[in-house]
Amino acid sequence: MLLYMYEPDQMLHETVHGSHIAFVNEGLRELEQRLRKSSGKNESCITTRHGEATALLEALYTVHPFCRLISHEETGHNASYARDKRVKQWCLERDVSWIEVPQSGVVRGLSLRDPSWHDVCNLQAESFFALRPKENPFERGDAKTVLSRLVTASTEGFLKAEDLGLPSEMAGDRAERQRGGESRALELLSSFLDSRGEKYAGGGTISSPNSAWTQCSRLSPYFSWGHISIRTVVHAVNKRQEAASGRWAKSLEAYLVRILWRRSRMQDFEMRCWMEHRSVFQPWEHLRQGEFTFMFGDPSLLGKTTEQQRIAAFEQGKTGYPMVDACMRCLLHTGWLNFRMRCMLASFATFNLWLDWRAIKGHLARVFLDYEPGIHYVQLQLHAGTFGGMCHCYSVRKQAAEQDPEGVFIRKYVPELSNVPQQFIHEPWKMSERPSARSSNRRWTTRYPMPIVDDRRTAEASRKVIEEAQQKNYAAKASSAAEDRDSEDEMLQLALKASMGDVIMKSGELKLDQVQVSLQDAEDAELQRAIEASLAGA
Repeated sequence: MLLYMYEPDQMLHETVHGSHIAFVNEGLRELEQRLRKSSGKNESCITTRHGEATALLEALYTVHPFCRLISHEETGHNASYARDKRVKQWCLERDVSWIEVPQSGVVRGLSLRDPSWHDVCNLQAESFFALRPKENPFERGDAKTVLSRLVTASTEGFLKAEDLGLPSEMAGDRAERQRGGESRALELLSSFLDSRGEKYAGGGTISSPNSAWTQCSRLSPYFSWGHISIRTVVHAVNKRQEAASGRWAKSLEAYLVRILWRRSRMQDFEMRCWMEHRSVFQPWEHLRQGEFTFMFGDPSLLGKTTEQQRIAAFEQGKTGYPMVDACMRCLLHTGWLNFRMRCMLASFATFNLWLDWRAIKGHLARVFLDYEPGIHYVQLQLHAGTFGGMCHCYSVRKQAAEQDPEGVFIRKYVPELSNVPQQFIHEPWKMSERPSARSSNRRWTTRYPMPIVDDRRTAEASRKVIEEAQQKNYAAKASSAAEDRDSEDEMLQLALKASMGDVIMKSGELKLDQVQVSLQDAEDAELQRAIEASLAGA
């Protein structure tokens, strides 16, 4: 029996959007069609059910007792982990063997306290990717005979978001999103390896939202929802490398590096799944005001906007910063955006709107068609400064000028600015005159908002707090490591001197250089006046 379960506790999770369910259903429909063609059956080959996992398994077990359950092994959010524990217990109680097939090279059961965890992960990854992909089961000569043994219970069909009870604001689809199914994934893989992937490395082509549409593989949604095996893709890339040279060779190698990064991020989350709700590092918790705001500096820098107004402006793409708004609206329309621009959005929410990453985690998961729990929460924390690593503060105006210099992307997704002169496309508030609502072809000012905050001043304040906290954290770790080394050295010296009858106690003091971070003291007066005028109702 092939079983797909629409589980309420999974489908009603804050990360689920109607586009996700539609994408999954497209893959299921394609699989159903291929199964029917290969088996010669007219009835459904896939059994679908709606309900809690163990309740559905129990109902099927009562009618069709089984001794083995096979499923994909996934690195999911905490709700799926809780479901897995229930299923495991159910299987144990009924002596059902549950086999979870690895999908990404991620290793379960490791601890960060084990110094060998990194080596274990690398060995597992090498072993995982070394296995050749399974042959296409639909092309086997005995496919019809094998599939004739399929048992199909009463099925509920492929359920839509509205059938599953998703709130109306989350049940819709995205008209311009990618379509699901293995055949579409294989077509993308083929075109990427034939032509599109040549410029993947170098030249910043995958950093720009304009060129990334064609230069990136665009396979991420198919990885996330299981429509293509990542091992299949890696082997196809390896085969293409055999005849590659020059730019092609560099691009293919760069793509494989990204595949390894993907596994690495998922492994991070596998070992710290609590990251879905908790920050790894956040010593500025005392600055919290309200539910999701960190007051990194003078409250007046946020103007008169409320926390909910800032969140709504971010989610709707109405912050007054053209590149930020174009990126968010692109996601709302298509469900996809290149990596660099995703990072910029997360940075803007943290460093410019002073929002906790948890304020945006649900919304971004819903607009990312390729939402992957093992990547999502790690990347959000990395760019919010709460992972304890580098300080990733993006200048939205600098990114706009570098990645969309002609404003092509902005004009496509922010049509209110389509007639703004080129020199003002990234900073429309700097126009010497604000056109009235009656001006021909210049009605953008009546519909496009003024900047919600001063990006430079808010970034300066938040970055100072976050960088200082991170530096203290680094210094503390360095001091602790040095003390450990000093303690080991001292014990060795004592042992040596004791053996010679000359025990001398000495103490030393570790001195650490203080890292000074110089921030450019710049304030955009024109932007500040525009914000003040907007707040005053001008």
